[in-house]
Amino acid sequence: MVSAIFMVIIVVSILLAFAIGANDETFASVVGVKRLSVRMAVIVGAIIALLGGVFLSKNVGETLRDDISELDMTSNLVLISIYVAMAISLVLASVFGLPISSTEAMVGSILGISIATGSKINWNWGGMGHVLATWFISPVLGFTISFTVMKLVNAILRRSVKSFRGTEKANTIFGVLLLAMVFMTGLSRAGNDINNAIAPIVWFFEQNPDRSWFYQKLPFILGGLGLGAGLIIIGWRVLKTLGNEVVELTPESAFVTEGVAAFIVFIAVYLGIPVSGTLTLVSSFVGAGVGMKKQINFSTLRMILLFVFLTPLISGLCAVGCYFALRGVVLT
Repeated sequence: MVSAIFMVIIVVSILLAFAIGANDETFASVVGVKRLSVRMAVIVGAIIALLGGVFLSKNVGETLRDDISELDMTSNLVLISIYVAMAISLVLASVFGLPISSTEAMVGSILGISIATGSKINWNWGGMGHVLATWFISPVLGFTISFTVMKLVNAILRRSVKSFRGTEKANTIFGVLLLAMVFMTGLSRAGNDINNAIAPIVWFFEQNPDRSWFYQKLPFILGGLGLGAGLIIIGWRVLKTLGNEVVELTPESAFVTEGVAAFIVFIAVYLGIPVSGTLTLVSSFVGAGVGMKKQINFSTLRMILLFVFLTPLISGLCAVGCYFALRGVVLT
């Protein structure tokens, strides 16, 4: 029989998936180049999120659960505190249209409670060292590769496109390729993010003898539906900010941005590394913008980067606050 506390965890997990969807900036590029309207982008994004959650959500959750801390992640009090803290951070940022990293929010929450409870944190390469290195390397790669590929694309276009009609044809081709890249990015991002939200439900379902495909995939389906709902209801704010206020995009630069981000994040998800998709995508935006010599809106960029770096701290403090506020309630 399913306990009442597990039902609470299910609800909190779905709410977290909703919050992650509300802060999903994957489709910002296609909104920026007017290939999809904001309304259509959030609908398509919701469908992609469900597919990515079902087929690509496994390895990352195991890394976060087992490697970075000895905190008892089976404790209901710990889980609810972490998830509530993440949801608060993501929803607040989304209301203001600012993209932040759900993976950073989770790691910050785990570290905050670990420090508050005296749980050992694994700072070596097999734990947090690996995660921190990835968070540093992924935006560097995003910027560098986007910049380089954008320069290469510009050089090819200058040599091969000699007329207005040719330019229009090239834009159409890049627009189609952009949509393909966005779909790939959406799938990989969903694989990374949804597992963060529904990991405790997955652990519970894995202990149940029912091994049918639908039963084992049900947590991911619930997570995908929650993420999609958040994207539709609130996520349009983040799409408008990143798609329109960081740098002016063209179809070719948007394609480069999404292609680079998709490649980096997809490889990270496949390897089970909790990469920051937000850092990767934002750095790819900037790299492509610099590569095509477009003006960067540093005011918006500074605000985004500020919240990216503050996310682990804010989430950690929220998690600690929730932990001690709920400690008097019997949740374990």
